[in-house]
Amino acid sequence: MTRPQNTREKIERAAIRLIAARGIDAVSMRDIAGEVGVTEAALYRHFANKNALVWDIFSAHYDAFAHELAALHGPQKTLRAKLAAMISACCEFFDRDRDLFTFLLLAQHIQRLAPKNYQAALPAMLNDLLAAAVKRGEIPTQNTEITTAMVMGMVLQTALFCLYQKPRPGKMQPHAAALSNACWQVIKNHERK
Repeated sequence: MTRPQNTREKIERAAIRLIAARGIDAVSMRDIAGEVGVTEAALYRHFANKNALVWDIFSAHYDAFAHELAALHGPQKTLRAKLAAMISACCEFFDRDRDLFTFLLLAQHIQRLAPKNYQAALPAMLNDLLAAAVKRGEIPTQNTEITTAMVMGMVLQTALFCLYQKPRPGKMQPHAAALSNACWQVIKNHERK
């Protein structure tokens, strides 16, 4: 038996669903309240405003997913194997919970509202993996922050394509191996000049 959702969870799921469908700017607190079946005042008991709501949802789920990805790799695996496992998990996440993945994709720019000491866990974790691989000599010396951006960009652009594919949205998992191989090519060939 599943436990009933509390009001805050219902608000979060409604916000995720609406924002994934319409975008952040097109969704109001009134829209979310209507979707949940509560008054706007009830929303404000849980969140100070829409930015706070979006930030809370984004930071909780984005960082949780980063920790889930970090748990996939052990010290015995190569960087390439770790990368393949992480990309496969991203593809599975997209296919399993497209609304949440889309929300995170659309809300990633909300980080500008983050506390000054906030560091997004996902790019930091990938950057640390790349830096450790450079140190071990597993990959060429490179600007690991740029390489991180390139790898994340390839994954996110593939997700965008799958979201907007016509006549119906596509799945990402069938592309996981090709995406992993393409990201590996970027990593191993991105030498610092």
